[in-house]
Amino acid sequence: MKATVHRPLVIALAVSYLATVYGGGWLKGDYNHVAQYTSELNAAGTAWAWQIGAMGFVFGLFAFALLWVAAPIAPVTGVSRVGYWLLTAEPVVWIGSALAPCDPGCPIEGSLSQNIHNLLGGTTYLVTTLGLVLLSRSPLISPGARRGWLALTAAWLILFVLMLLPELGSWRGLFQRVAEVLLYGCLGAAAWRLSPPGRP
Repeated sequence: MKATVHRPLVIALAVSYLATVYGGGWLKGDYNHVAQYTSELNAAGTAWAWQIGAMGFVFGLFAFALLWVAAPIAPVTGVSRVGYWLLTAEPVVWIGSALAPCDPGCPIEGSLSQNIHNLLGGTTYLVTTLGLVLLSRSPLISPGARRGWLALTAAWLILFVLMLLPELGSWRGLFQRVAEVLLYGCLGAAAWRLSPPGRP
């Protein structure tokens, strides 16, 4: 049964991401997708914070569900299966961000919630990177797919570094948005192409 519901979950994931990030940005009115982090959408004490945080929480639940139902048909084994499950860091950070929102502006230091948020975010980027590298080691994928996952990993890391550079602070939201769209787009496309056992 699990193998038959992964495509509707890919659609649910895409819709909930767009609703959270772009719908949330529209709700706030003054949100700047180029200059502001995704986390600033539900920054503590700002307009629509808990509603947008709840949407992000739902996105995280859909991401968990997709990873769970796609696991039996994903072309992973051995260390690449470890990499697959490390990708749960992404839903964890969305759920965690709803429960521990950042302070306005997402500073490096701040309230307890901000510090938890920073720890969660930094850890997630590193765990996701390791997950992608291990995922690329699957003997069940083609050499071209392996290179594709490694290229995605490099782009993910480069955009993360650019996002943190103070001199590029006015572009940090754009770097993060491109990283998210690349990662979730590639993972979603890969999940969509999976076939249940017995089908081509």
